[in-house]
Amino acid sequence: MSVIREEELDSKINELKEELRKEIPAFKEAGRKFIQKEITSAEFKAASGGMGVYAQRGGEKFMIRLRVLSGVVDYPALKFIYDITKQYSLDYIHLTTRQAIQLHNLGLEDMIDVMEQSLEHNIITRGGGGNYPRNVSLSPLSGVEREEAFDVTPYAVFVNKYFVSRINTYRLPRKFKVAFSNNGNDSANASIADLGFLAVEKDGKEYFQVYLGGSMGANGAISLPYDELASPRDILYHVEAMLSLYQAEGDYQNKGRARIRYIVQRMGKDAFLECYKKHLDNTKQTQSLNIEINDGYNNINDTYNGTNNIYNNPEASEPALSSCPEGAIPQKQNDLYSVVIHPQGGLLRSVDLGRILEFVRELEEVQIRLSMEEGMVIRNLTSQQALGLLELTKAIRKTTRLGCSISCIGASICQIGIQDSQALLADIQDYFEAKGFTEDRLPSVSISGCVNSCARHQVGKIGFQGKKKRVGEKSEDAFTLQIGGKVSGAGAELAKDYGDLRARDIPEFLYRFAVKLKDRDLGFNEYLSLHEGELEELIAEYRL
Repeated sequence: MSVIREEELDSKINELKEELRKEIPAFKEAGRKFIQKEITSAEFKAASGGMGVYAQRGGEKFMIRLRVLSGVVDYPALKFIYDITKQYSLDYIHLTTRQAIQLHNLGLEDMIDVMEQSLEHNIITRGGGGNYPRNVSLSPLSGVEREEAFDVTPYAVFVNKYFVSRINTYRLPRKFKVAFSNNGNDSANASIADLGFLAVEKDGKEYFQVYLGGSMGANGAISLPYDELASPRDILYHVEAMLSLYQAEGDYQNKGRARIRYIVQRMGKDAFLECYKKHLDNTKQTQSLNIEINDGYNNINDTYNGTNNIYNNPEASEPALSSCPEGAIPQKQNDLYSVVIHPQGGLLRSVDLGRILEFVRELEEVQIRLSMEEGMVIRNLTSQQALGLLELTKAIRKTTRLGCSISCIGASICQIGIQDSQALLADIQDYFEAKGFTEDRLPSVSISGCVNSCARHQVGKIGFQGKKKRVGEKSEDAFTLQIGGKVSGAGAELAKDYGDLRARDIPEFLYRFAVKLKDRDLGFNEYLSLHEGELEELIAEYRL
């Protein structure tokens, strides 16, 4: 029986890099024509998205998206990205909600140079946008989290490499997102993906619960759970079955309705699941997609046994470390920790990235993962190393849930953005700081500058979607408020719409909400279940 091995995918990717290099000159010419206004923004976007590039607002600078496979990044790759920021005087990198790294404010020549240099360092931008399989998401603590079903890292990276090795062969209606989560917390968002795999254990064996046809944006939808658990060795059959269904049933004419969720809406859930099953059966009958996994992504296997751990051992001589976001997360490996670094809005200054790299440079066992919350996770740290990193990053690490809010890059950069989501996040943080309110009462807030839901506001506990709102004779900067969403495997829910608020009123509204939580000494979920009416009265004071 033939199998697909990771080494074969690596070889195909190396061959592909030569093909991608040949595409760059033609793309550069398209960029020149765009700057000279010889082609429209839409015409340039048709060429640039598939290259992982977008023109910024104003049409003179560019963003490039570096496809960090499932957020698994090693020191040399991150050092290369840091060197790029110094070479082109970039103030920051943007850690995205898809575990990639974006570089902004590049001129055309510089952007092309970064694209070419990235290929030399095994970082591919192809398929970072456009109608392609996007970066496969992965739980950033997979392999070290105590309460995981099993480590899904090898499977996520395998599928990512599978996509990249074939990136020039895809002709999809629109983008296609795949996710791998290591437990029911669903930190990779499998339950809102086009195709999601959530690790479960049954009768002592490892399986995936498969999720189908979810995604965010206009008419966002929670994924459908497939009615059969999948063996991990069968993941490519599910990938190709969904791609086959998508290409057979997707809308190639109307881009606005070209995601898989619209196929579900058109067919109905039962008919869609039956259609998927037919494509899966046909794929298994006609293709050989058995896989051989490289399980070498976790280099420490000393499993936690509940003893000799400073997190829960009051007799330890070293100071205890608190849990995320305030400190370090105890791993399932004995005496090791992960530190989460969450810069505001995912904007990590170049100088701070340099300090982090200098810290981890000599730590051989350390691993680096990017999260879907615009953060970075440094794993396999000893207690003293964790304490040292916490001290080093004290000025940039956000230490409350509100501080760990996520925001898309916003309208100051994004051409299709309506509101400046990064500015709103900064205003919120500044307002709470001015009020001296430091208690950890509110949950993380998700802020998207438009309906595209890049910050996943539709499944946030508190979410905002940017818009313009006509009020009387003038147009107001506003955000639609959504509350009560969540992503948690079978319990995923879309948030409830509570109406539109002026952008300038949102910091005060959130502050008053936080005070109510403090006064009643309740958590967010408990307050919402007991006092939603009181919250609605508060919202009514600000609703447009």
